[in-house]
Amino acid sequence: MAVGELYLGLVFLQSYQELNYRGFCKITKKYDEKFACEHGLQWRTEKLDTSFIYTERTRCGQMMVRLETFMLQLEGGNKQKALRRLQVPPRGMEQTAGQWITFRIGVTCGLVIALLILIALKVWNELHLDHLKALQLYRGSFLLIEFLFFMGLSMCCWGKSGINQVLIFELDPRQHLSHLHVLEVAGCLAVCWCASVLASLHSSLLSVPQQLHPLFFHGLLLLLLLNPTPTCHSRSRRWLLTVMWKVLTAAFRPVEFAECWLADQLNSLSPLILSMWEILCFYTAQIGWEDLQDGSFLYTESLDWDKQSKVVPCLIQCLPPWLRFTQCLRCFWDSGHTLHLLNAGKYSTVFLMVTFAGLYNIARERAAPAMEVNAYLYLWAVATCLSVLVTVSWDLRMDWGLLQGNGLLKEELVYSKEVYYYAAMLADVLLRISWAINILLAQMKDSAAASTASAVLAPLEVLRRSMWNLFRLENEHLKNCEQCRAVRDFDFPSGTVNMPEQFLQEKLMDQDELDNNEHNTSTSHHRPTCLPFRYLRPAVEETNLPIQSPKMEPAPCP
Repeated sequence: MAVGELYLGLVFLQSYQELNYRGFCKITKKYDEKFACEHGLQWRTEKLDTSFIYTERTRCGQMMVRLETFMLQLEGGNKQKALRRLQVPPRGMEQTAGQWITFRIGVTCGLVIALLILIALKVWNELHLDHLKALQLYRGSFLLIEFLFFMGLSMCCWGKSGINQVLIFELDPRQHLSHLHVLEVAGCLAVCWCASVLASLHSSLLSVPQQLHPLFFHGLLLLLLLNPTPTCHSRSRRWLLTVMWKVLTAAFRPVEFAECWLADQLNSLSPLILSMWEILCFYTAQIGWEDLQDGSFLYTESLDWDKQSKVVPCLIQCLPPWLRFTQCLRCFWDSGHTLHLLNAGKYSTVFLMVTFAGLYNIARERAAPAMEVNAYLYLWAVATCLSVLVTVSWDLRMDWGLLQGNGLLKEELVYSKEVYYYAAMLADVLLRISWAINILLAQMKDSAAASTASAVLAPLEVLRRSMWNLFRLENEHLKNCEQCRAVRDFDFPSGTVNMPEQFLQEKLMDQDELDNNEHNTSTSHHRPTCLPFRYLRPAVEETNLPIQSPKMEPAPCP
């Protein structure tokens, strides 16, 4: 594995040397053509042809030959097997796999639409209290599927905009999920969700009691997540569980971007955690297991659960911001930057908002004096205004990097139109307000209207978080560009450099196959894209070099 990574890095470096040399040659040639002089040729002869990037261009090839010889010895002289050990998956296979995934996504979308129509017809024609209770148990899993769907769309937007999410999340560049894989997972889970809901609504036609359908579905989700076999994207599930463990133990280890990002997602998915708690309460204390064959939702009275239900929702809503709070404190401990303390203060405002919302609901349910109820409501309103103001300001200024020039935006933008940024700013303000209101409504267990409103507002918060992800990773990518960890995309002319997989495929081909491929390439109008440099700038700004300055030298490539 280490030899393969070193070999791949050498191929990238060789392509980097070749691309930079050709790029400088084209720049100097264009300069001479535009100003009718030979300053560019003179600079290329004196500087470029004598530089390390040109004189030492054979070093990478020599080291690669040594690695090939070493791998050949490991494989007992089998050249084909040795070179395939060094090979990365070819792009043609990725395109074929992408076509099949796209087909499967289309099939799942059709199934989901058909099943949703059947569910809507059943609920509309036979509206019953038991049906509403059954749907309430599926609210949290619906948020999870919605989040995965928007995550796949976000990954697609990042890829088209040249945002290097693989570098940002420090994923394996060879084996990681694409946006098609995420959309496929979301589609499959959506089909299972719709089928389970439909089976629960038609429980009278089945031999399985209605109460067990939500249990079976959520058990399936848990089984897929904790599946120990190397199936169902095991590497990605292992990565997710590892990052989740780091989030839970943030106080004892340095914090990285992936842990902060996942903890932020949990802040928007707190209704999902609350729904999981309600399902646990339902199946452990409220369901009548001895009367399952009746096919109706039966409850048993449990005062202990009723007492805990007034406090536990507050604790669950405080858990995700508490995780981010501890991460900020750990970052301050490691770096000493006061900015992390300000970020921790932002999450502490959520504690106040949740606390006053809980006190208001407790006072309202026990019929406390109107003055006490109104006092808690006013305190919640003040805490909510403070929290919304702070969180929106932090979103726009710190997380998205906006409000720094170019109107209300920033100097450098990745997405094509400025209207996207202004629409996102307005939507973030409105959806932050709905998020704050949902914190209050989620604790009103005795109000059917509040439960319905909360069920509507919770998906809106997932939508806001998905929108936040788009601009958060854009800002992180631009920071990486400033630190020379990544560069922006641009298109290449045909025949610029070889892909690593193309390089190895040529070594595995006979000379006749190489001649045929060269002939096919010369007659084709396909323009290849160079993978090692997919994060260079999309457009190079034109710089007018003065003709009177023969000593002017082109800037070196970073």
